[in-house]
Amino acid sequence: MTGEEFKTVRTNAGLSLRELGELLRVSDLRSLQRWEDGTKEVSGPVSVLMKLLRDGVWPVA
Repeated sequence: MTGEEFKTVRTNAGLSLRELGELLRVSDLRSLQRWEDGTKEVSGPVSVLMKLLRDGVWPVA
């Protein structure tokens, strides 16, 4: 998953970086920012969760 795809999924879900961090249980917001800007590769497990979010399988409540 590219940084652009990561950001698109987040924004389409209507989540801020902080909200996405809480959902993914990632407390380091800099990691989220780096994933979005492409300076850090999105880890495998996070990539899978983001794809589930994108596909509506993991709804945000």
